Formats: sequence, C-alpha cells, structure tokens
Amino acid sequence: MIRKREPNWKSAEERARVSAELLEEAETLTARGAIATPADLKRASLPPPLAVPSPLPVPPPPAAALTEPTVEAEEEDPLAALNDAIAASPDDAALLRERAARLAELGRYASAKRDLERVLKRHPDDITALTSLGILLSRKGLWSEAAPHLARVVEREPERGEVWYQLGETLNRLNDLAGSRAAYERAVALEPSHRRALYGLGIVLDRLMRPDEATQMYRRSREAPGR
Repeated sequence: MIRKREPNWKSAEERARVSAELLEEAETLTARGAIATPADLKRASLPPPLAVPSPLPVPPPPAAALTEPTVEAEEEDPLAALNDAIAASPDDAALLRERAARLAELGRYASAKRDLERVLKRHPDDITALTSLGILLSRKGLWSEAAPHLARVVEREPERGEVWYQLGETLNRLNDLAGSRAAYERAVALEPSHRRALYGLGIVLDRLMRPDEATQMYRRSREAPGR
C-alpha cells in the first residue's frame, strides 16, 4: 500500500521513491486484469451457449447394397453363327464369302481378306471372291494388289461394267493412263449412264491433255441418270 503523500515531501529522493511505488502499484493492477468494457458486460449477461450434440454415426449400408449390380451378358457376336458353321465346314466357299462380306461391313478388312484368300486358294477362278478381294484392296489403297484380281474378273467375264469401272479407277491410281482409259471406256460402253465411269474417263482425258474430250465426259456425267 502506498503511503499517503505528505505535502512536506520536498526532497528529490523522497519524490523518486514515491514515483517508484506508484509505478509498482500500477503494474500490479494491470497484471490482475483490465477494466471491463461495455461489450464485456453485455456478453456476461447472456445465457451460456447451447451444447451442440455430436452427429450420430452413419450406419453401414446393408449387405445387398455393397454387392455390384449384375452385369448383363454382352451382346452376342453377330458372326457367331457363321463362325460355328465354318468351323464345321472350313472349306465351304459360300460361307467364307459371306463372312468376308460381313467382316468388310464391320471394317475388319484384314480378316475379310484372309477369308477371301482362303476361298481363292482352293477355287482360284471364283469370280465373286476375286471381285470382292479386288474391291476390298482398292478401298484400302492397295492398288497394285487390287489390279490383278480385277483384271482376272473382266478377263473371265468381260460383260461386268462395274468391274471395268473399278479396274479403271485402280489403273488411274497406278498412273497407267492408257489402261485406265480403256477400262473406263469399256465400262461406259456396257453402261452408258454409269456416272462415275464417265467422270473417271473425263479425269483421265484431262491427264492426257485432251481437255475438250474431258469436258464432254464431265457434261455427260452430270446429265447421266445412272449411278
């Protein structure tokens, strides 16, 4: 407790002692606590906060829910029946040709090619297999492989206008312009309204630097009612 200061404390030493005691008392009050603010008094008057219960544990799912749904059986292979038939009769040319056509439709050209080659190995003059293989190879851009098969077809059956057209396309790709022109002209002779053959012939005539004849073929192609 600070002594009551007397008015007769005049010496410097006495004044210094009193100041030190005042500072010590102020520090003690600060350590014991600060003066409450209005906000502190307001919070003190509020009721205690409600206790928030902890969340209940989530029960595990039933055993059935943990089981993955049954996967339905995959769609059957569309070629399954044909595969079975060929397994029973591996050298049946008709079955092999049919499967090759189905494989080509599905874009499985390598498998289709193998089936057609199996047919031709046993039946070298099978016109349907030769034609199919020639067209298949043309679609794959294998022009040099396609040309001999198509040529064999028209050699054995020269009235096939569509095959003459395919041969003309193939020879044009191989830069055999004379052979391509002859094949296109034969196709047009057999089918005068064959639009693609007329147009192909126009292209070859253009490449042979015969623009007037090429223009005539292009005009005929535009006016042709056929394919």
